[in-house]
Amino acid sequence: MEAQYAEAKEELLGEVKEKTTTITVKDFTPAGVRAEYNQQGEVKGRYNAIHIETVTVLFKPDGTAEYEGRGIDSTSDGDTILTTAKGRGKGETPTTMSFEGETTFQTASKKLAWLNNVKARHQGTANPVTGEASYKLYGRT
Repeated sequence: MEAQYAEAKEELLGEVKEKTTTITVKDFTPAGVRAEYNQQGEVKGRYNAIHIETVTVLFKPDGTAEYEGRGIDSTSDGDTILTTAKGRGKGETPTTMSFEGETTFQTASKKLAWLNNVKARHQGTANPVTGEASYKLYGRT
């Protein structure tokens, strides 16, 4: 995924730290196991916010995963940012999964309207044992 961003200059937009609050196993298929994770945490960076998100993950038999997430970031100023993410991950160790993908933003906030034009790359790790995840968001400028 890195290659498609090589030509554009990236800027660190922020870091998200979150923890799983609930897990729902959705189904078992020949393609793998599908589960939903509800996450809660915070975003710190170009904007600071409380973060909630639901991530639907397909865990494949080969140890890789595909996911889609939808989140809501709420700032202390009352601004709301809606996020949509998708990407791929893989198990590195029994307690570490790495992942990367793309995030887009939607907001009606005049102050944060610049986010509406950003297609960000995210990259991070998750610990399936503790339910903790952290990732960085990089925007193309």
